Amino acid sequence: MELTGQQRIAILLLAMGDKFTADVFKRMERQEIADVSKAIVELGPVPRETVEEVLRDFHESLVEGVDMISGGTDTAKRLLVRNLDPETAKYVMDSLALDTGPAPFRDLEQVSPRLLSQILRNEHPQTLALIMGHLHPDQAANLLTSLPAGVRAEVLTRLAKLESVPEEMLMEVDKVLTSQLIAMGGKEGKKVGGVQSVAEILNAVDRATEEEVLSEIEEESAQMAEDIRNLMFVFEDCKNIDDKGVRELLKEVSNEVLTLALRGASEDLREKFFKNMSERAGNMIREELEFMGPTKISDVEAAQQNIVKVVRRLEAENKVVVSRGGGDVFV
Repeated sequence: MELTGQQRIAILLLAMGDKFTADVFKRMERQEIADVSKAIVELGPVPRETVEEVLRDFHESLVEGVDMISGGTDTAKRLLVRNLDPETAKYVMDSLALDTGPAPFRDLEQVSPRLLSQILRNEHPQTLALIMGHLHPDQAANLLTSLPAGVRAEVLTRLAKLESVPEEMLMEVDKVLTSQLIAMGGKEGKKVGGVQSVAEILNAVDRATEEEVLSEIEEESAQMAEDIRNLMFVFEDCKNIDDKGVRELLKEVSNEVLTLALRGASEDLREKFFKNMSERAGNMIREELEFMGPTKISDVEAAQQNIVKVVRRLEAENKVVVSRGGGDVFV
């Protein structure tokens, strides 16, 4: 049996076991791990004679009692999940197009430390140790600091002693935590409603109805009303302002803020502003946009939001008219 270098490494790792593999993987680059893992996936049954050939120079006694070893997808996934951090394991499995299947506690990776501590505060230390062992070290550290001082050492002690756990038990605990996440709003079930839905509905009604509804909502929650207003009008909607309103808006906005905001605007919206300012000012902004270096999206969005706030203020002062669903009534 003619073996490649990667195949020989794969046979060595399979024969030496998981702990040896973990030590080797820690000293390898990601691409090297991916190459060896690919060899494991493609490796079929290996006869005893071939195993002995590969291991003879390493240590003869290691192959005693080994008739053959097998690779394959399941073996590769087991080695990767057990011996690598979640990010590296996912990278390697993605590179090999391996189906990762259901992984316990994956949803917890996106949960804030505050919410995670709320969900887990009443869990038994053994359960906490089990969960913490599946989290990224940074997230596990944040969770640890949020636990009561008297519990931290016990959880870490149990984690240190933790060995293999039946997959059925892991998935059962994960199922319970997922239910708690959904109940506490930390994980979305089917998306229904929300402030976005309210904003879309109010965008389609007349101004009087919109203000009546928002006023009532504001009495219950000023923040919710503000969130809805923010979603109802975005910077791109400035193209629905009449020309007179755009000129009023330009009096309130600096060229610096406008230029930054237009960096993320459509060509139609840019032209809407350019035609309502002097040719000189328009050319200056066009030139600035053309030669502007890389800009943070957050800075562009902040500039756009500043202009949106000005639009809302001017609209309240009846200095700006924004076309809305249901049509505007003029008297």
